Amino acid sequence: MAKDLMSLVLAMREAGDLDYLLANPLSQFGPPDQPFLGARLLPERMVPENAYREEQIHYRTVIANDGSRYSPAQRLSTGQIVGGFLVELGNQDVAQELVSRELEAINLLLGRNADKEANASAIQWFDRTIVQALVTLEERQRWEAIVNASVVRLGDNAYSETVTYPNPTGHRAAVGGDWTATDYDPFDDIDGMVTMMQDKGYSISSIITRRAVVSMLVRNQQVIRRVANVRTLSDGDLFGRVTLADINAYLMGDGLPPITTYDNHYNTLTGRFPFLPAGTMVFAAATGRTEEIQTDDEEPVYLPDTLGYTAIGVAVGRTAPGRAYHLEAFENKPPRLTAEGWQTSLPVITDPEALAVLTGIGDPVEAGDGDGTPGDGVGDGV
Repeated sequence: MAKDLMSLVLAMREAGDLDYLLANPLSQFGPPDQPFLGARLLPERMVPENAYREEQIHYRTVIANDGSRYSPAQRLSTGQIVGGFLVELGNQDVAQELVSRELEAINLLLGRNADKEANASAIQWFDRTIVQALVTLEERQRWEAIVNASVVRLGDNAYSETVTYPNPTGHRAAVGGDWTATDYDPFDDIDGMVTMMQDKGYSISSIITRRAVVSMLVRNQQVIRRVANVRTLSDGDLFGRVTLADINAYLMGDGLPPITTYDNHYNTLTGRFPFLPAGTMVFAAATGRTEEIQTDDEEPVYLPDTLGYTAIGVAVGRTAPGRAYHLEAFENKPPRLTAEGWQTSLPVITDPEALAVLTGIGDPVEAGDGDGTPGDGVGDGV
């Protein structure tokens, strides 16, 4: 039974509670009330090396040939998208100290022999401040890779490093006009991107954007003409309205998936920023790739049509892939718990042509975003 902070930390280590949190594959999907959509496109995968050449190549399917009954099977060439590229994982870390009233509450529970409750409080703090900090950074890097075809690693002492991904021509493009204008049809941009991907043999499996973009669509007069049952008296007279459900029904009628909105944000010491940048719409195609996520349940979780994975390598000081931590209790003044967590990771896109991104929708920089880059010192304001 734990009587003080020292014995509490020892009991947590022996029980393996924190090891379970760090190794739990479901942690990558974020909190239940604000799930991370990027983790479903680029889920975590343990890799044995921190630097390697990714040789997983996607091949287009070609039809078989006719032949005689006893002729040998005919070998067909296939069109390859990605031959291979060098993956060099980066290192992420976070440290936190618990000295607040939350720690006093844990001490009170220990004094009342409520060690289970004290243990639960300490685990919740560790999960919130260490585990979620690491997986949130993963999610930010996923969307950087998806939207920008690059990931910017930022650290102390003005450290900055950019990782560049394959960026096929035409797969990331600005819209052709203002989606808030009465005479511009946003579906010209949407149809153009869908057609470009379909011409390459892909079918769209998901469309992801911000709610602010949806607001532009439902107010756009050209979209209303397309989607709603309206009566037009003249070019200046338009009666009717549409909703996201109406637009989704229109898209599904054309064989496209419904729009998914993603407005989750993350916090830094200097502000609050969206994972998916403002004025952006992402098109992800069906890849036929399925990632299997092993959990404590009898049945694993299967994620269809992944675009790649988030590689989790071997953290410094460890011998196997996975996250690492250190937890320590101090009883000098002020009594405190300190925790550190670190990992080695990087998103890896194995199907770069299965992605397309529209940018510059409306005002590409929201009020309060500064220049739109993390850590610019200005909060998002939304």
